[in-house]
Formats: sequence, C-alpha cells, structure tokens
Amino acid sequence: MRVLFCILSLFLTLNLFGKEINVTYPRDPFNLQLIVMRNKGLLQKEFAKDGIKIKFHDITNGLKQAKAAAAGKVDICASLNTTSIITAAGKNIKLNIIRAVCNPTGTLALMTTNPNIKSVKDLKGKTVACIKGGTFHQLLLKALAKNNMTIKDVNYTPMPVSKTYNAMFDGKVDAAVLTAVETVKAQKRGARILTTAKGLMRPKLVVAVSESFAQKHPDWVKRYIKVQDQAMKFIKNHKREALQLAAEDQGISYKQAEWLYNNTKLINTLSKDDIVSLKEDIDFLYQQKLIPRKVKILSKGAGIEIAFENFVRNHIRLCAVSYN
Repeated sequence: MRVLFCILSLFLTLNLFGKEINVTYPRDPFNLQLIVMRNKGLLQKEFAKDGIKIKFHDITNGLKQAKAAAAGKVDICASLNTTSIITAAGKNIKLNIIRAVCNPTGTLALMTTNPNIKSVKDLKGKTVACIKGGTFHQLLLKALAKNNMTIKDVNYTPMPVSKTYNAMFDGKVDAAVLTAVETVKAQKRGARILTTAKGLMRPKLVVAVSESFAQKHPDWVKRYIKVQDQAMKFIKNHKREALQLAAEDQGISYKQAEWLYNNTKLINTLSKDDIVSLKEDIDFLYQQKLIPRKVKILSKGAGIEIAFENFVRNHIRLCAVSYN
C-alpha cells in the first residue's frame, strides 16, 4: 500500500510539474479585479499549491486575445470585450464566457484636442482614429449615427490602441477613441470628451476561454472564478488599498484610479440588459458589415455549467455555433 501511495504521489508530481496557465493582462480598460488578483498574488497562490504557474501576457486588443486563445497560446482571456467576441465568432472562433468583469460605459470615450471641434458633428471631414472591429469602432459608429453621419463623413484611420493616444496629441489625427487610463491621462493633458458610451451602447467586458480549455479543465475554470470573487470581496472591504494598487500598476494618481472606479461598473455576471444588448450589438455590427453574417452566439447549456451557479442561466456560453 505504501509503495502504491509513493508511485501515485510521484505520478501526480510529474504530471503537474511544469504546467502553467496563460492569462492575458490587458492594460486597458480598467480591470480592477485582475489588478488585485495579480498584485495581491491571489491567482498565483491558488494554483501554486498544485505546482501550476500563472503566466501573464500583455495583450490588450480583444480580437488578438480571441485569436491567441483559439491558437492555444493563452488559456484565459481575463478582460475581453464582447464586441471582439462577436467579431471573432464571425471568423468562426468559438469562445466560452466564464465570468463578467465590468460595464465601462463612462470610461470609453471619443476625445479630441482640436479646439475647433466642439461636438461630434464637427468631426465631418476630420481625421478620426481607433482600432477596427471592436468596442472602440462600435462607439465611433454609434456616435456618428446618432448625429446622422456615417463613417464616410469622416476620414477614418484604423489604428492600434497603443498608437491612437500619441497620434492625437501629435496632431496626426483630430480625434480618437480612448478608454480608461488613456482617457484620464488625456483629460489631464487638456483633451476633451465629445461623448462617452453612455446612451449610445453598453460595453461589456468578460472573462473568456476557448471551448477546448473549458472542456479539458473545468476545475481550473471554477478556481479562476473563485479567485475573481475573492478579488471582488477584497475591493469591497479594502477599496483604498485596491485603488492604490491600481494607481501604481497603471502609472496614474490615486484620484485618477478613483475616477476610473467610479465610472466603471464592476460586475461578476451578465444582467438581462447585457444579454439584450448583445443581440443589438450583433444586429448593428452586421449592418455595418463588420461581421459577414448574423451569428447566434447564445447557446443553451454548457458542459461546465455547474461552475456558474449565479450566472445567467442558459446564457453562459458564447460561441459561434450557427449562422442565420
């Protein structure tokens, strides 16, 4: 019996040795739960007892996160906008949502440094930059549509998130869509908000994994959820410490971190309004020809549904299972 126990122990040790979970760590938008999880070592401690390492990857672009997950380069997309998930679904990249993160309605903004631009209407004929195909692009299209304009009315310049901020301050573009940390930094430097997402769209950030990862590692998924819940509890009970961690992590002041927190609704689950807005997003993205067909991303049931007792029932899984 003792020999058998030793053999089993050796097998488990060898089996776990060298295993790691690859997690994305986007700098934008403001993901306070993830900041706490990493900087307090909550996620690392949870898996360290099994010899599993956590490796963080600085990938902010939503579609790049989705593609990395599909290719097996990352396991958990820790903060991914649902617009990117829909766009990925149009490319037949299937992802499962395992948790919600936030509704950053007040921090996603269309901004300008041009003193002659007072409103969105003044953007006609001007150069506007943002990344193509994600939440940023959707905000720009929505803002223009509200003012009876289309993308053809502006000189739209597709640009990576990492470049739009500097392009605006260097005078290369007249306006840009920014979010979270870049929004507060831009305001401090004198940039003005033309509009936020409020009243235009409902941004939704979630945690997502590939279908294969969800099926192979349901226990790891469940444990990740547990740690995010711990982070939410920490934020509630130690708000000042959490915001100080965020300020240091993001390179901003405490007041700026507090502004981001106050304008970002942290959530763990998607609400019914979120689910309704997902369908509206699909319709809008299809109309704008950003997806080839209207994808059905809400599927009934999921193999690991037991892990999400307080998630919206039957709306746990987002994946491109079929097309209209």
